[in-house]
Amino acid sequence: MLPLYLQEPYRLRMGGQFLSDETWSHMDRTIADYELIVGVSGVVFMETGGLMYEVRAGDILFLMPGERHRGYRLSTPGVSFYWFHFLVPEAGENAPTGQMPRYASCPSPSRVHILARQLLHAANGGYRITGAGDYFLTCLLIELADQLQDSGGRPAMDAQLQELLAWTRLHALDADITVGRIADHVGYNKDYLSRMFKRRFGSGLLDYIHSLKLDAAKELLAGGKLGVKEIAGRVGFGDDKQFAKWFKRLAGVTPTAYRQAFGVTRLNNR
Repeated sequence: MLPLYLQEPYRLRMGGQFLSDETWSHMDRTIADYELIVGVSGVVFMETGGLMYEVRAGDILFLMPGERHRGYRLSTPGVSFYWFHFLVPEAGENAPTGQMPRYASCPSPSRVHILARQLLHAANGGYRITGAGDYFLTCLLIELADQLQDSGGRPAMDAQLQELLAWTRLHALDADITVGRIADHVGYNKDYLSRMFKRRFGSGLLDYIHSLKLDAAKELLAGGKLGVKEIAGRVGFGDDKQFAKWFKRLAGVTPTAYRQAFGVTRLNNR
């Protein structure tokens, strides 16, 4: 949590709104200021201090002075966020007035966005009064502290967990993929890894593997070129009958029925 001191206003250094019309990733850098990022659209993928953050619309993330940060994944076109570099007032012996989580989702993002736009107007010379940007920045931080005073913030993703997801996606279609094999790769106990994954994502690691296999099988069936037996082999099943039972249990229809339904949908959409 970041303490909020109100003995004097926070000092705005610079600010803006970023918008990309192509895939984009944040540069690798270290800055001397604090930085506040407010998500507007899309997802900003940020790594700092060995932790991974996904800043979505309505989310906020504070970056600390002297802390290296970088994008760890490409954002899709249309990603946008407000950014503000600032300095904090001297705390002295004063107790903080409030506190803000480093990473959180705002309950009332529209109020945050209104204040962010007012702050941008002030930062770009919209007011003739000297220091107006400092006070608008302070108002924005007060709003965040008030909205999030009872929030513990959102948990970041450990970099090793991100590596685990990437490795699992890469090997999900292997015939010998198991939770145990993944645990051996990342150096975790199998039971601990299963509990950690479910606590972080709300579903089990084995369910995640099955979802990746199912998505791949659906894509191959939709293509219409490969037989069911060959598709079964491509997603890690040595027996097409076992694959058919598995597919129906997860998708609700047989592989053949799914392919036929997809073909009808395509014809109706022409």
